[in-house]
Amino acid sequence: MKCPHCKEIIDDDSYYCDQCGKELNFCPECGKPKQGVTCPACGSVLVNGKVFFTSGGSKPQSASPQPDIPQSTVAVSNAKPQASSLSGNGWVLPLKEGQFGRIQGIYPEFSSQKYISRAHGQFRLLDGQWQVMDLNSHNGTFLNGQRLVVNTWYDLNIGDQLKIATTDFIVQ
Repeated sequence: MKCPHCKEIIDDDSYYCDQCGKELNFCPECGKPKQGVTCPACGSVLVNGKVFFTSGGSKPQSASPQPDIPQSTVAVSNAKPQASSLSGNGWVLPLKEGQFGRIQGIYPEFSSQKYISRAHGQFRLLDGQWQVMDLNSHNGTFLNGQRLVVNTWYDLNIGDQLKIATTDFIVQ
């Protein structure tokens, strides 16, 4: 199948694109991954890959379909608060899925940061947990003072110190 975000060909049973890292949402009617909240073709509410494949890749059989509740919104007594932004360098940047860097990516604010690589790293949300990965940047990405191993995902938690090249952030 084709990723609706980056348009690359990926495995038919993917929950996330193995090329761009974005979570895939499926139309239960059309059976295809789509962008957004509803299918532009039929108007059905999109569901995440786990829900789609668990239900056999089809619309759940019920008299009145109920919207799927994302796992991150289910209250759990021992759940820790989830990170939602990066604060530092005079910015508060909401965490977003995708690549970041000086030339390309999800944060245009980085275009003026000469020590951040062109394609520096990537963020993703996996099962309600934000993660970061360094994409072989020149000046590195550091989490709580430790340089990240290239192409390896690391969990982000509230209060973590994230350094992207020479730019310091606190995960909030």
